[in-house]
Amino acid sequence: MSHIKVLPDDLINKIAAGEVLERPSSAVKELVENSIDAGAKKIQIFVRNGGKTEITVIDDGNGIGSDQLELAIKRHATSKINKGNLDQINSLGFRGEALPSIASVSEMIIKSNVNSDQNGTLINIVAGNIKKIAPTNQTKGTFVSVKNLFFSTPARLKFLKTENYESLLIKRIIQKLAISNHTIQFNLSINDKNIIRTNNSRISDDHESLKNRVSEILGKEFLKNSISLNQNIGAFRFSGLLGIPTFNHSNSNNQYIFVNGRIVSDKSISMVFKLAYRDFISYDRFPQLILFIECPFSEVDVNVHPAKSEVRFKDTNLLRSNIINLFKETIAKAGHRSSTVNTSKAINKFSRGYVYQNSLKLKTEVSKEINKTNQENIHDKNIQDSYVEEDHAPLGFAKSQFHKTYVISETDSGIIIVDQHAAHERIVYEKLKKDFYEKKIKTQILLIPVIIDLDKTTIENLRGCYKIAEKYGMKIEQFGNESIIVREVPLILSDCDIKNLTLDLINELIEDNDAKPLETKIDNICSKMSCHGSIRAGRVLQVDEMNDLLRKMEKTPYSGQCNHGRPTYVELKLNDIEKLFGRK
Repeated sequence: MSHIKVLPDDLINKIAAGEVLERPSSAVKELVENSIDAGAKKIQIFVRNGGKTEITVIDDGNGIGSDQLELAIKRHATSKINKGNLDQINSLGFRGEALPSIASVSEMIIKSNVNSDQNGTLINIVAGNIKKIAPTNQTKGTFVSVKNLFFSTPARLKFLKTENYESLLIKRIIQKLAISNHTIQFNLSINDKNIIRTNNSRISDDHESLKNRVSEILGKEFLKNSISLNQNIGAFRFSGLLGIPTFNHSNSNNQYIFVNGRIVSDKSISMVFKLAYRDFISYDRFPQLILFIECPFSEVDVNVHPAKSEVRFKDTNLLRSNIINLFKETIAKAGHRSSTVNTSKAINKFSRGYVYQNSLKLKTEVSKEINKTNQENIHDKNIQDSYVEEDHAPLGFAKSQFHKTYVISETDSGIIIVDQHAAHERIVYEKLKKDFYEKKIKTQILLIPVIIDLDKTTIENLRGCYKIAEKYGMKIEQFGNESIIVREVPLILSDCDIKNLTLDLINELIEDNDAKPLETKIDNICSKMSCHGSIRAGRVLQVDEMNDLLRKMEKTPYSGQCNHGRPTYVELKLNDIEKLFGRK
């Protein structure tokens, strides 16, 4: 067996680079974080070939003194830890590994100056070896050029993906850093094309400054479809923007998480978000959000990952509980709001050619509907007159029903198309859950009890489930050896198909996994029941029934989406409709 020996410095640096630098975006992140720590007000990033050929970062920060520059590229040399205390870290970088790690696998030039009245200093390092140190013209701040990244470790290059993909990762990193540091100006150019350009924020209000930056980075659509969050809970402060449930994404890329200003990519935290939104979006969709978590140093350990992308909290269960409760409370404030993205999709589906070719048929169908509802609209007008302000009826007043599935309502600013089944399903679901927790489920005794034949195995498995079913307003008893009898059902479900409702309920009770949290079990059962009790597609509604549905939607939390995460309505603004017909 070989003798133990100390590895040479160049090999140590390459090993460290493997831990700190996963890909070019890692180098960009480290360099930009150094600029932020240096107090920069403006940071410019220039990238070529996905960062493999060139990365340049220029800032107007405090700079590095000429007597400090050579020390800055040594491993574990840092100015960011006071008195060796790893428990009191308030900077983004602190390990002292970034610069030497990058320098060991690239051709690096650093030019820096702490005072514009004097010359700066240049240092040139190739594969970890210093080639040149000399005075240079450099204004206050730091210039870092990294060329031919990973040239000294060609095996690492083979694991990188296409130029476009690596460039995309760099863009995402700068987006996150720009959102987290919304008072700093960021400019990102990739292959001489400007990708991100922000302005210095002059807004004194921190949250308004954040919203302004989000608009610059992610677009106004993100703001339109999100709810502001700003609350202190114990030692923690939570702030940011939560996307409404129907404003969801196919993956977690649009989740921006920051802990004490640090970018965090932690799957355990992302899982908490899924749990918080579980009741509002489909299992294969992800909420879009921006969350800042601020807490004392004693509550979090940031020194658990070489790339500093993960953190460890002192009390993970408390944090999890706080986030879930806070998110649900915040989402509830959105009320009936649904994503404006659905409106854009609907507008894009229209074409003037299609409307023209089918105008005669459409005109005939609409005429029939108008004639049918003329008398009903007189009653509808009386209902409208009873409302004094617009806010009392933000979803407008029903005008008609199309294809026995969709309710059409008119508002002051346009029209709204409601999926009657999806909307009513959420209303029934929330009502069942509320009544369950408050133990106020009203039941209806069936005039003619429903007898359902089952096989003996199912009957045996149902033992012990009857009392649980009764908590949900379903009074079920065994009837002979191979049957059950349903005597009572929740009043809100009394018009549904009792047999199918019961079969779905007992399947849920039998297959219920004991490992599931109690809340999940309750949600699953209420969701199953609400689907049966909802207004079905294909059912003709009278105008007063349609308006009753709209009013209930306005009063029901989370009614902008059904239990499966689909939107319950789409709004078409009058301005959009006029554009379709060339009026604007």
